[in-house]
Amino acid sequence: MDDLAGTAGDILKDMKEKLKIYPFQDRDGNDRLFLARFEFPKTREDFKFPEAVFASGQVGGFVDFLAGFPIDDVEMMVAIGEYSTKPDKVTVKDGNGKVVAPVPDNFFKWPDKDKVLFNLTALATKNVGKLLAPNLDGEPKPDRAHWWYRINLAGGSAKFPVPGEFLGLGVRMMPDKPWGQQKTSPFVWSGNWMDTVYYTGAVITEVIDPTNEIPYPTYKVKWRKDEITVNPSDFALYKVGDRVTILKDVST
Repeated sequence: MDDLAGTAGDILKDMKEKLKIYPFQDRDGNDRLFLARFEFPKTREDFKFPEAVFASGQVGGFVDFLAGFPIDDVEMMVAIGEYSTKPDKVTVKDGNGKVVAPVPDNFFKWPDKDKVLFNLTALATKNVGKLLAPNLDGEPKPDRAHWWYRINLAGGSAKFPVPGEFLGLGVRMMPDKPWGQQKTSPFVWSGNWMDTVYYTGAVITEVIDPTNEIPYPTYKVKWRKDEITVNPSDFALYKVGDRVTILKDVST
Protein backbone atom coordinates (compact mmCIF):
# COMPACT_ATOMS: atom_id res chain seq x y z
CA MET A 1 0.00 0.00 0.00
CA ASP A 2 3.01 2.31 -0.07
CA ASP A 3 4.54 1.89 -3.52
CA LEU A 4 2.63 4.49 -5.54
CA ALA A 5 5.51 6.98 -5.63
CA GLY A 6 7.47 4.48 -7.73
CA THR A 7 4.70 4.22 -10.30
CA ALA A 8 3.44 7.81 -10.29
CA GLY A 9 6.42 9.09 -12.27
CA ASP A 10 5.61 12.24 -14.24
CA ILE A 11 2.39 12.77 -12.27
CA LEU A 12 4.41 13.79 -9.22
CA LYS A 13 6.67 15.97 -11.33
CA ASP A 14 3.69 17.74 -12.91
CA MET A 15 2.02 18.35 -9.55
CA LYS A 16 5.25 19.73 -8.12
CA GLU A 17 5.65 22.12 -11.04
CA LYS A 18 1.98 23.10 -11.39
CA LEU A 19 0.82 23.24 -7.78
CA LYS A 20 4.19 23.43 -5.95
CA ILE A 21 2.97 20.63 -3.66
CA TYR A 22 5.26 17.70 -2.84
CA PRO A 23 4.48 14.17 -1.73
CA PHE A 24 5.38 12.95 1.75
CA GLN A 25 9.13 12.64 2.35
CA ASP A 26 10.47 9.58 4.19
CA ARG A 27 13.46 9.65 6.55
CA ASP A 28 15.87 9.45 3.63
CA GLY A 29 14.22 12.31 1.75
CA ASN A 30 12.54 10.07 -0.84
CA ASP A 31 9.06 10.67 -2.25
CA ARG A 32 6.51 8.39 -0.62
CA LEU A 33 2.84 7.93 -1.52
CA PHE A 34 0.41 5.62 0.19
CA LEU A 35 -2.66 4.07 -1.37
CA ALA A 36 -6.16 5.35 -1.88
CA ARG A 37 -8.76 2.87 -3.06
CA PHE A 38 -12.15 3.72 -4.48
CA GLU A 39 -15.26 2.63 -6.30
CA PHE A 40 -17.34 4.39 -8.95
CA PRO A 41 -20.06 1.92 -9.96
CA LYS A 42 -21.74 1.76 -13.34
CA THR A 43 -24.75 4.02 -13.73
CA ARG A 44 -27.86 2.53 -12.10
CA GLU A 45 -25.90 -0.43 -10.75
CA ASP A 46 -25.14 -1.29 -7.15
CA PHE A 47 -21.86 -0.78 -5.33
CA LYS A 48 -19.62 -3.80 -4.95
CA PHE A 49 -18.92 -2.48 -1.44
CA PRO A 50 -22.25 -1.01 -0.27
CA GLU A 51 -20.94 -0.86 3.31
CA ALA A 52 -18.74 2.07 2.25
CA VAL A 53 -21.75 4.25 1.39
CA PHE A 54 -23.04 6.22 4.37
CA ALA A 55 -23.89 9.74 3.15
CA SER A 56 -27.50 10.67 2.53
CA GLY A 57 -28.83 11.32 -0.96
CA GLN A 58 -27.15 10.37 -4.20
CA VAL A 59 -23.63 8.97 -3.82
CA GLY A 60 -21.58 8.66 -6.99
CA GLY A 61 -18.63 6.89 -5.42
CA PHE A 62 -16.36 6.61 -2.42
CA VAL A 63 -12.64 7.00 -1.81
CA ASP A 64 -10.66 5.42 1.02
CA PHE A 65 -7.45 7.38 1.65
CA LEU A 66 -4.86 5.58 3.73
CA ALA A 67 -4.21 7.90 6.66
CA GLY A 68 -2.91 8.08 10.19
CA PHE A 69 -4.71 9.34 13.29
CA PRO A 70 -5.21 13.04 12.55
CA ILE A 71 -6.99 14.33 15.66
CA ASP A 72 -4.92 17.07 17.39
CA ASP A 73 -2.06 16.53 14.91
CA VAL A 74 -3.58 17.56 11.59
CA GLU A 75 -5.06 21.00 11.06
CA MET A 76 -6.69 20.20 7.73
CA MET A 77 -6.93 17.53 5.04
CA VAL A 78 -7.87 18.49 1.49
CA ALA A 79 -8.35 16.79 -1.87
CA ILE A 80 -5.54 17.59 -4.34
CA GLY A 81 -6.47 16.77 -7.94
CA GLU A 82 -4.00 16.53 -10.78
CA TYR A 83 -6.41 18.50 -13.00
CA SER A 84 -9.36 19.50 -10.81
CA THR A 85 -7.15 21.50 -8.43
CA LYS A 86 -6.11 24.83 -9.93
CA PRO A 87 -2.91 26.69 -8.92
CA ASP A 88 -4.93 29.74 -7.80
CA LYS A 89 -7.02 27.53 -5.51
CA VAL A 90 -4.23 26.29 -3.24
CA THR A 91 -2.31 27.85 -0.36
CA VAL A 92 1.14 26.31 -0.13
CA LYS A 93 3.98 27.12 2.25
CA ASP A 94 7.57 25.96 1.87
CA GLY A 95 8.82 23.66 4.59
CA ASN A 96 12.22 25.40 4.66
CA GLY A 97 13.82 22.32 6.22
CA LYS A 98 12.24 22.94 9.62
CA VAL A 99 11.25 20.16 11.99
CA VAL A 100 7.73 21.53 12.49
CA ALA A 101 5.18 22.67 9.94
CA PRO A 102 4.92 26.39 9.06
CA VAL A 103 2.08 28.45 10.47
CA PRO A 104 -0.70 28.79 7.84
CA ASP A 105 -1.86 32.22 6.75
CA ASN A 106 -5.41 31.32 7.74
CA PHE A 107 -6.07 28.49 10.14
CA PHE A 108 -8.80 26.04 9.06
CA LYS A 109 -9.35 27.82 5.74
CA TRP A 110 -8.67 26.66 2.18
CA PRO A 111 -9.32 28.57 -1.08
CA ASP A 112 -11.40 25.75 -2.60
CA LYS A 113 -14.04 24.93 0.03
CA ASP A 114 -15.42 21.99 -1.96
CA LYS A 115 -12.13 20.13 -1.50
CA VAL A 116 -11.86 20.41 2.28
CA LEU A 117 -12.24 16.87 3.63
CA PHE A 118 -11.30 17.23 7.29
CA ASN A 119 -11.09 20.42 9.32
CA LEU A 120 -11.00 22.00 12.79
CA THR A 121 -8.70 19.12 13.91
CA ALA A 122 -11.52 16.63 14.38
CA LEU A 123 -14.43 17.23 12.00
CA ALA A 124 -15.19 15.36 8.82
CA THR A 125 -16.59 17.79 6.28
CA LYS A 126 -20.31 17.97 5.48
CA ASN A 127 -21.01 14.50 6.88
CA VAL A 128 -19.34 12.87 3.88
CA GLY A 129 -16.14 11.84 5.66
CA LYS A 130 -15.60 8.99 8.10
CA LEU A 131 -12.53 8.75 10.30
CA LEU A 132 -11.07 5.31 11.09
CA ALA A 133 -13.44 3.70 8.59
CA PRO A 134 -13.73 -0.09 8.83
CA ASN A 135 -11.87 -2.19 6.31
CA LEU A 136 -13.74 -3.37 3.20
CA ASP A 137 -14.81 -7.00 3.29
CA GLY A 138 -12.17 -9.29 1.83
CA GLU A 139 -9.71 -6.47 1.05
CA PRO A 140 -6.17 -6.11 2.48
CA LYS A 141 -5.95 -4.37 5.84
CA PRO A 142 -3.53 -1.53 6.66
CA ASP A 143 -0.76 -2.35 9.08
CA ARG A 144 1.09 -0.29 11.69
CA ALA A 145 -0.50 3.02 12.66
CA HIS A 146 -2.54 3.38 9.48
CA TRP A 147 -6.30 3.53 9.02
CA TRP A 148 -8.76 4.52 6.28
CA TYR A 149 -10.21 7.99 5.96
CA ARG A 150 -13.32 7.42 3.85
CA ILE A 151 -15.16 10.06 1.85
CA ASN A 152 -18.41 9.75 -0.07
CA LEU A 153 -18.82 11.79 -3.23
CA ALA A 154 -22.40 12.78 -2.57
CA GLY A 155 -25.02 15.15 -3.89
CA GLY A 156 -24.63 14.55 -7.62
CA SER A 157 -22.91 17.90 -8.27
CA ALA A 158 -19.27 17.13 -7.46
CA LYS A 159 -16.85 18.65 -9.96
CA PHE A 160 -14.04 16.34 -8.94
CA PRO A 161 -12.36 14.05 -9.50
CA VAL A 162 -11.86 14.36 -13.24
CA PRO A 163 -12.08 10.80 -14.62
CA GLY A 164 -8.61 9.30 -14.67
CA GLU A 165 -6.87 12.07 -12.76
CA PHE A 166 -4.59 11.46 -9.80
CA LEU A 167 -6.42 12.49 -6.63
CA GLY A 168 -4.34 12.87 -3.49
CA LEU A 169 -4.94 13.51 0.19
CA GLY A 170 -3.25 16.81 1.04
CA VAL A 171 -2.25 17.13 4.70
CA ARG A 172 -1.63 20.34 6.62
CA MET A 173 -0.08 19.59 10.02
CA MET A 174 -0.56 21.64 13.16
CA PRO A 175 2.47 23.97 13.37
CA ASP A 176 3.61 22.68 16.78
CA LYS A 177 3.95 19.05 15.67
CA PRO A 178 7.12 17.42 14.29
CA TRP A 179 6.54 16.39 10.70
CA GLY A 180 9.79 14.90 9.47
CA GLN A 181 10.95 17.98 7.54
CA GLN A 182 8.39 17.91 4.73
CA LYS A 183 9.04 20.05 1.67
CA THR A 184 5.64 21.72 1.55
CA SER A 185 2.55 22.32 3.62
CA PRO A 186 0.28 20.72 2.60
CA PHE A 187 2.03 17.59 1.40
CA VAL A 188 0.35 14.69 -0.40
CA TRP A 189 0.17 11.57 1.74
CA SER A 190 -1.93 9.08 -0.24
CA GLY A 191 -3.82 8.90 -3.52
CA ASN A 192 -4.62 7.03 -6.71
CA TRP A 193 -5.81 7.50 -10.29
CA MET A 194 -9.58 7.89 -10.24
CA ASP A 195 -10.60 5.79 -13.22
CA THR A 196 -14.28 5.12 -13.72
CA VAL A 197 -15.58 1.92 -15.27
CA TYR A 198 -15.22 3.30 -18.78
CA TYR A 199 -13.04 6.40 -18.55
CA THR A 200 -9.43 7.22 -17.82
CA GLY A 201 -7.18 10.10 -18.86
CA ALA A 202 -3.92 10.61 -20.73
CA VAL A 203 -1.71 13.30 -22.28
CA ILE A 204 -0.94 13.44 -26.01
CA THR A 205 2.76 13.01 -26.79
CA GLU A 206 2.70 12.66 -30.60
CA VAL A 207 0.32 13.38 -33.49
CA ILE A 208 0.41 10.68 -36.19
CA ASP A 209 -0.59 12.01 -39.62
CA PRO A 210 -3.36 10.35 -41.67
CA THR A 211 -2.41 7.57 -44.06
CA ASN A 212 -4.09 5.83 -46.99
CA GLU A 213 -5.33 3.18 -44.58
CA ILE A 214 -6.32 5.56 -41.73
CA PRO A 215 -7.69 8.84 -43.17
CA TYR A 216 -7.58 10.77 -39.89
CA PRO A 217 -4.90 11.64 -37.32
CA THR A 218 -4.18 9.14 -34.57
CA TYR A 219 -2.33 9.92 -31.37
CA LYS A 220 0.28 8.56 -29.03
CA VAL A 221 -0.56 9.30 -25.41
CA LYS A 222 1.22 8.96 -22.08
CA TRP A 223 -0.90 6.91 -19.70
CA ARG A 224 0.69 6.47 -16.27
CA LYS A 225 4.20 5.41 -17.33
CA ASP A 226 3.14 3.77 -20.60
CA GLU A 227 2.84 5.19 -24.10
CA ILE A 228 -0.01 3.84 -26.22
CA THR A 229 -1.66 4.72 -29.54
CA VAL A 230 -5.31 5.77 -29.52
CA ASN A 231 -7.96 6.67 -32.07
CA PRO A 232 -10.04 9.84 -31.80
CA SER A 233 -13.77 9.33 -31.25
CA ASP A 234 -14.63 12.73 -32.74
CA PHE A 235 -13.46 15.03 -35.51
CA ALA A 236 -11.61 17.45 -33.23
CA LEU A 237 -7.92 18.06 -33.73
CA TYR A 238 -5.58 17.64 -30.77
CA LYS A 239 -2.01 18.72 -30.19
CA VAL A 240 0.94 17.54 -28.14
CA GLY A 241 0.39 18.32 -24.48
CA ASP A 242 -3.41 18.16 -24.57
CA ARG A 243 -5.06 16.21 -21.79
CA VAL A 244 -7.66 13.84 -23.23
CA THR A 245 -10.23 11.45 -21.84
CA ILE A 246 -9.85 7.84 -22.92
CA LEU A 247 -12.79 5.48 -23.41
CA LYS A 248 -11.71 2.00 -22.31
CA ASP A 249 -13.26 -1.46 -22.38
CA VAL A 250 -15.16 -0.45 -25.52
CA SER A 251 -16.36 -3.97 -26.31
CA THR A 252 -18.75 -3.94 -23.32
